[in-house]
Amino acid sequence: MILSEEQLKALRRAKGEMNITTFALAEQIGVSRFSLARALKGQGITSNNAKIINSWLIKQLLDK
Repeated sequence: MILSEEQLKALRRAKGEMNITTFALAEQIGVSRFSLARALKGQGITSNNAKIINSWLIKQLLDK
């Protein structure tokens, strides 16, 4: 599964605003750094990891 352009943009923006490494962001989200790196590159990830990332993104938007 590949994240949409909007999801990628939100994920990259969150990483930049937090000014943290891919490893640190992966720990916060709850996925492996390899999965997150693949997602950030627009490559395919498992549907479960996409669901976890999506949930994290939604939580970030709701907390603002």
